[in-house]
Amino acid sequence: MSFSNKTIDLDFVLMDLSEHCIVASVKEGVLIELDHIAILHEIFAEYYPENNFGYIDNRINQYAINLSPELYKTKYPKMVCIAVVCYTESAFKSANFEKTFYDWPFEVFRTLEEAQLWVATLIDEEEEKKAGL
Repeated sequence: MSFSNKTIDLDFVLMDLSEHCIVASVKEGVLIELDHIAILHEIFAEYYPENNFGYIDNRINQYAINLSPELYKTKYPKMVCIAVVCYTESAFKSANFEKTFYDWPFEVFRTLEEAQLWVATLIDEEEEKKAGL
């Protein structure tokens, strides 16, 4: 199945989708809640029904996340990892605090390029496992 890159602009997030990676920029002032995650999962199901993918949270805006335990336990099965790209020291500290709530690969980066390389590495490892290599 071929994958065509796509941009999705919702009221709370702008997402760039490629074959094995989503780069998402949450919009200024949003409070991420479980209903936002449900919307994301609908998109994941539509565009990644069979492909493993990594999710990159590109934190170019200020927003908040509901610290509900359900939010951190909600994982889409094909999502291999979460990378967070931070541009300020406070965002970097917040993301590292959030990391403690996740029990799957979650890393914090200073550049989008570093995050994309990490995601690509994990996707390659998953693809090798799937192929039995």
